[in-house]
Amino acid sequence: MPIQSRHVPMTVAEYELLPFEPGWKCEYYDGQAHFTPRYHPVITLLPVGPRAFTAPCPLRPAETDDAEKLAEVYALAFGATLEYCDYTDEGMRNAAERALHEHFTGERGHPLSASRVAVDPNNNERLIGAALLLTGRECARLDLLFVHPDWQGRRLATTLVADAVNHLHLYGERRLMSRYHIGNDASRRWHQQFGFIEEPDLQRARLYLRAAQSELGRRAQLNELTATERARLESERAQWQMQVEELERVAKTRGFEAVCPDYRWL
Repeated sequence: MPIQSRHVPMTVAEYELLPFEPGWKCEYYDGQAHFTPRYHPVITLLPVGPRAFTAPCPLRPAETDDAEKLAEVYALAFGATLEYCDYTDEGMRNAAERALHEHFTGERGHPLSASRVAVDPNNNERLIGAALLLTGRECARLDLLFVHPDWQGRRLATTLVADAVNHLHLYGERRLMSRYHIGNDASRRWHQQFGFIEEPDLQRARLYLRAAQSELGRRAQLNELTATERARLESERAQWQMQVEELERVAKTRGFEAVCPDYRWL
């Protein structure tokens, strides 16, 4: 089901005990807590090198004529993600068609021949996923990555990107940039497992510090903290505090752009 903004009746006291989620903005007015997405991209970089993989289905280079078939897969893949919160079915279809059109016409950057699509092994006319790459400001960019819901959980996204990365390696590319929405935990886990490394980001660090501080105070107020849990949360808070302070020092000496990666990469 599509993700929707939420408007939940509650008291001020209940609102103050809500956990802080970096991917969501939560405001209180008219006797309700109002949850809406926080649109913050997390920028990541991957050193390009050979990747071993076993493909669960045929892969081939992406072609301009694939746009129409891929738009349907894109809409199904992203229809229940935070990035498209509150979209109607029609709005999602329009967004999918627009994203694929912009990619293949070069409006988002020059499409790279390393881009790959996955083909249904039982129907070679049906596409079930894609990893679409562009030229970027300083390196190649993973522009769009999506897999049909029926094929999710079978490592197809990993296979598509591994194949694309192998071709980037042959062409002499050294890095691949990608991004994910700060509230998309599945995408965050995938990027980390594949080997992408988050760029230093002061705003992201501040959000995670706030989440750690909030959870420590909330759990203490609810009397839910064991000694082990307190130690874990205090350690997490201290780690984010150190990162925030270090990035604030970098911002003072090198400027805010040095700790705001979307300024540099997007």
